[in-house]
Amino acid sequence: MYRLTGEEKWKELAQNWTEDLEPMISARHDHDTGFRIFSSYGNGYKILNNRSYYRTLLGAANTLSQRFDPNIGAIKSWDWTGNFPVIIDNLMNLELLFWVAENSGNSRLYSIAKSHAETSLKHHMRDDGSSYHIVDFDNSGNVYRKFTTQGAGPNSVWARGQAWAIYGFTMTYRFTGEQKFLDAAEAASQYFIDHLPEDFIPYYDFFEPYSSVRSKDASAAAVAASGFLELYQFTNNSLYFNSAVEILNSLSSSTFSTHNSHISSILKESTLHRGFGRVGTSYADYYYLEAITRFKELMDEEFPVLQVESSLFLDQNYPNPFNNRTVIYYSLEESGETELSVFDLNGRRVRTLVHGLMPAGSFNIAFDASGLSSGVYIYKLKNNGTILSRKMTLIQ
Repeated sequence: MYRLTGEEKWKELAQNWTEDLEPMISARHDHDTGFRIFSSYGNGYKILNNRSYYRTLLGAANTLSQRFDPNIGAIKSWDWTGNFPVIIDNLMNLELLFWVAENSGNSRLYSIAKSHAETSLKHHMRDDGSSYHIVDFDNSGNVYRKFTTQGAGPNSVWARGQAWAIYGFTMTYRFTGEQKFLDAAEAASQYFIDHLPEDFIPYYDFFEPYSSVRSKDASAAAVAASGFLELYQFTNNSLYFNSAVEILNSLSSSTFSTHNSHISSILKESTLHRGFGRVGTSYADYYYLEAITRFKELMDEEFPVLQVESSLFLDQNYPNPFNNRTVIYYSLEESGETELSVFDLNGRRVRTLVHGLMPAGSFNIAFDASGLSSGVYIYKLKNNGTILSRKMTLIQ
């Protein structure tokens, strides 16, 4: 909301609610770390450039990675059912791993995210482009069973799960550039679009046989709309853009919008799970706003200019200790002559990483320590006469 409006009240509310999530950084009981942390702290960092949020993202990615099993090639979703259940929703958590890998240089996180996406592609997707909700594996990585706790049955198609597949494989293609993930996103999208009713808002399950529990799912529509708009950027296929617009038009109508009502959500008519429909949900609201944002970006509409405060700051390198390669983050409050160098403990300069006139802003720079001996080094940032320094440990 702050990105869309530029109104300070939304920024203050976002900061308060985001900081309340801090205990969830180390939550290890399920896979939803990405949902919780990247949607909040991730947006906070990208919009406000709050460096404390960046450190939170690093910690959360490490927490999520601990649920990865290399024998199975996937991140375990739940601890309360099955042996090693992996749900289609879990694709969405990969964005945290991909993003942190890209911004910190941690290739292990990238490998974990890509492996999980490949496992999901192999086992969650059917030949017709539809998806299973849950795939349970034995300890050797063999499929034990495929089922659903959300939709109408093991061979049915849960609409929100199908939307996760659209969004998740599109996002995976953004980070990997591998065609197989784009193909999966398009197949999932075609299935979703082919089975939409006239108002473009699906029922929570495309094949629910009992009308008594059949209900619309605005959240599935919102997730799909946002996914379609990113997919359109990669394919230039107007089907995805037009479908997203139709969905947003319906969601913005009185049938699904709570505008001018006292309901405490933006959208109504979401379905939490089978038999529990016609409610508002935070994730329906979130992806609805994200889809609106992506639509405005595609239409080159102007966004408010946000005031982001910069300060002179030198962060601890990550990872630390490190082997050969690490990343150093720093920010400059004002433009000027800047130098970032690495010294040994005797004060000898061993590398100059930055030297020259730099603008105000925030920067990441990779430090390749190949050829240096193991030990403690000092890196110093000098900007307009002010010097900041930190220590780092190299282990060869």
